[in-house]
Amino acid sequence: MTSIISCFPRSAGELTAEWLTDVLVTAQAIAPGSRIRDVRVERIAEGVGFASFLYRAHLDVDGAGPATVIIKWPTDYPAYLELAKSIHLYDREVAFYSEVAPVAPISAPRNYFAAIENDSTDFVIVMEDLVGLENADHLAGLSIDRAQAVLDELAYFHAWGWRMKPAATKNPAFLQIDDARMAGLFGVGAAAGWPIYVEHGRASVPVGLADLIQEYPTLAPDLLGALTEPATLVNGDLRADNLFFSDTGPHVTVDYQFAGRGCGMWDVAYLVGQGLTPEERDGRERELVARYVDTLDGLGIDYPFDRAWQQFQIAVVAQIALPLLAMISWETLNPRGQELLQVLMERSFAIIADTDAVRAVRALSTTT
Repeated sequence: MTSIISCFPRSAGELTAEWLTDVLVTAQAIAPGSRIRDVRVERIAEGVGFASFLYRAHLDVDGAGPATVIIKWPTDYPAYLELAKSIHLYDREVAFYSEVAPVAPISAPRNYFAAIENDSTDFVIVMEDLVGLENADHLAGLSIDRAQAVLDELAYFHAWGWRMKPAATKNPAFLQIDDARMAGLFGVGAAAGWPIYVEHGRASVPVGLADLIQEYPTLAPDLLGALTEPATLVNGDLRADNLFFSDTGPHVTVDYQFAGRGCGMWDVAYLVGQGLTPEERDGRERELVARYVDTLDGLGIDYPFDRAWQQFQIAVVAQIALPLLAMISWETLNPRGQELLQVLMERSFAIIADTDAVRAVRALSTTT
């Protein structure tokens, strides 16, 4: 394995059938003595993520084995590489697939190989191809049934990592949600993205929210600081398009570049607030939070509903920085990408208004 790690390909252009043979034999995905005669790669999911490139590798194997695998490499855009390094995006995902996924109660793609060069942005992850599953559409949003299934697994995952006790949660790459680098990123995103939304957006802003957004860079440390405890390992980026579903059996979650330390409501609020349309959510946000809290209670975790609800309210406001950060790229997005940002802002406005979240944040600021 040492030789495989030391010479892993840094890009699709460096990938060889010989290296991939070593990886899949070591991972017991193909039998010893088998080999990959040829490999062909195609770029997939273009325009979806900013920090990485995804490829589907088509394999010509001389025995039993997968016909395809997914391979993930870093972007080649310097600004995005600098950002990814500053907040450890690549280190987080390699650590998650290598250390967390094998032991945590979460359905992730099978990891064949994951490595990163020390103090570098050079990394590679080779994983199972989920081609037979349905990738959820973030623009269309999740059904309530699917959201409930994701919340149930999420509660088990958070309970496993509660108070960051498992050794696998202690990797320093898993930044705390209020880390100064994260607060800075969200603050810059909100400040830069808001004027662009004001110019191009189509939804009415809930009362008081525009002022909060303009104050976001100053408020960010307190907003995120209110979401640090009770600490667990959070997904950090639980978008609908990171979820894959089958007609039967559990869903599978991909993309762990924002895995970190914080309260579980960060994931719950992001899934419910931006993953469901307001029509599908239909005023059931308290019910969904209660479902999560009750599942934790059944696992021996005491997380009072009132505290969870307050953190949910704070999180839905804090998370408006995410689509605003993406708004910075407005002029380069295709029509679907622009429509997705419009929809995510509309969902954010709706969940903030429906939960009286502006008031909750203002109440927080009077006690800090």
